[in-house]
Amino acid sequence: MKHLFLFTAACCIVITGFAQLKPASLLKNSEVAVPDVTVLHDGAVVGAQQTFSVVSTKGTLDDANIGWTFYDLQTNSSTQPRLFRHTDGTMGAVFTMSHESSSSFSDRGAGYNYFDGTVWGPAPTARIEVDRSGWPNYGPVGTDGEIVISHRGAVYPLNVNTRPVKGTGAWTELILQAPTGASGMDWPRMVVNGPDNMYVHLIAVTGPTGNGGTVWNGLDGALIYNRSLDGGVTWDGWLQLDGMTSADYLAFGGDTYSWAEPVGNIICFTAGDSWYDQFLMKSTDNGDTWTKTMIWDCPFDLWAGGDTTGNFYCPDGANAVQLDASGKAHVVFGRQRANGDETGAKFYFPWTDGLIYWNEDMPELPEELDSAWLVANGNYIGSIQDGAVWGMDATQLAYYYTSMSSMPAMVIDGDDNIFVMWASVTELLDVNNYLLRHIYARASTDNGVTWRDTIVDITGDFIYNWSECVYPSAASASTDKLFIIIQEDGEGGVYLNGLNGSQGQLSATTNNMLILTPEKNDIIVPGVGINDRQEVRFHLSQNYPNPAKDQTTMKLTLAQSADVTVNVFSILGQNVQETTSGMLRAGNHQLVIDASGLNKGVYFISVKVGDQVQTRKLIVE
Repeated sequence: MKHLFLFTAACCIVITGFAQLKPASLLKNSEVAVPDVTVLHDGAVVGAQQTFSVVSTKGTLDDANIGWTFYDLQTNSSTQPRLFRHTDGTMGAVFTMSHESSSSFSDRGAGYNYFDGTVWGPAPTARIEVDRSGWPNYGPVGTDGEIVISHRGAVYPLNVNTRPVKGTGAWTELILQAPTGASGMDWPRMVVNGPDNMYVHLIAVTGPTGNGGTVWNGLDGALIYNRSLDGGVTWDGWLQLDGMTSADYLAFGGDTYSWAEPVGNIICFTAGDSWYDQFLMKSTDNGDTWTKTMIWDCPFDLWAGGDTTGNFYCPDGANAVQLDASGKAHVVFGRQRANGDETGAKFYFPWTDGLIYWNEDMPELPEELDSAWLVANGNYIGSIQDGAVWGMDATQLAYYYTSMSSMPAMVIDGDDNIFVMWASVTELLDVNNYLLRHIYARASTDNGVTWRDTIVDITGDFIYNWSECVYPSAASASTDKLFIIIQEDGEGGVYLNGLNGSQGQLSATTNNMLILTPEKNDIIVPGVGINDRQEVRFHLSQNYPNPAKDQTTMKLTLAQSADVTVNVFSILGQNVQETTSGMLRAGNHQLVIDASGLNKGVYFISVKVGDQVQTRKLIVE
């Protein structure tokens, strides 16, 4: 067994908490603006075509692995409803799937799996639609059936697939055409209610010109509503709701809207992004009439260039909404920063952070989404938890074109406990030197009046430390657990975005679709807030160099004296090194791991400080 040596720095500096650290590079990174993207992910990849370098991530995962895909863009902003827990405890789940190693992804479509109450089925090998599709939505229909609605692209109609018995049998596919004058329909969102789940509500965007579509009713992408009262067999027809016409907006972006789970005949959705209002559309009569409520009033709804907008804070397009038992709507969305120039070009600032909360008891948010104001008024509920992120170089952030704390999902249970989950950037680096994202959660136990001090990394388990965990979608029904589907792989960013020239992975990885089932109490942490916990606060840097040949070093900063133990584990979980330092005083320390006797491969360095553990990945070459 090799030895590990601990060296104490000559100068020890006591710190009071990582959230107080404000590196100088924070300003530098937050000033980096990049062009916003036009969504072009329905046909073949636009940009450099290259040979796939296929990489597998993990053979065994603690949580249920229900399928995999090379196609890794599950949404452009908000995540569609992809997981539903039926009243009998069974579940169905869908995701955009492709097993094809080419940039055309010609086999792309809905990957489907079913939980029979005991186990999930085998990973799907083929889509359920007839034609190449994507962006599937899942829900119940009829007394025991299920429905999946997906799209094919801007010049195509939508696919509606149903079957009468969930988990088994052949799917029946219906083609839902676009309204007269529109070229096709994109990025659908579906929700179901009514007797025997026979009422199906749908919103989607008419195909925009950037995707080969056409301007419709004055909007280059109109967000419109449709309804079926017989389980998706016949449809009432597409409606352009008041307050969502060309008099109000120029266009709606793909995936910038979300449904709430209905409460009786109360249905609602939220929509918004950097270039149009964040608003709530609500109906109390099952979609017959609608009321629009402004959440944030965008000052540039009809801006198309000619002058500059200046920098402004705004929603990022990724949002979630849920109704509590009384029918009150609760909304969360990412906080972004944007600007536009004289030509009409739009830009966003990747190094912008923050998750914003609003409910119908609250007033309209101010035009300037100032973080200090949001914190003071209870609207700022999520942010990056690793303060060292702000010291990283701007080239290390893989782009999702959203806030660094975004892709929210939300569950409200029968006790009006609210659970919000989202993806946040961490300081952990992948093999391409990109910062990885994890899934975090926070709870309110008083219906959104206050929020628990504790923010929990629900992908903080050992096996996810070097995983990119994104796109959470939660089942609205819960027990003492939450049920969440996410996408996980080993590289930061989106392969399709990388091919299109943005910062992101340049090799196709095996993306695992995982079902997480965190305990609610582990998120609520009853009676204990983060400021009240009697625990040692510390910061552990990423080990460097990595990969390493002879040794690798980490910086450990302790806020108070603590016992420190360091273990090195093989990828199979074997403990190959262990060193106990005894009590180290507050301040800065270096942990130097001797790797000269280790075989080539992947290891995990586990540093235990008091009762807490942090882990870093070591590659020995």
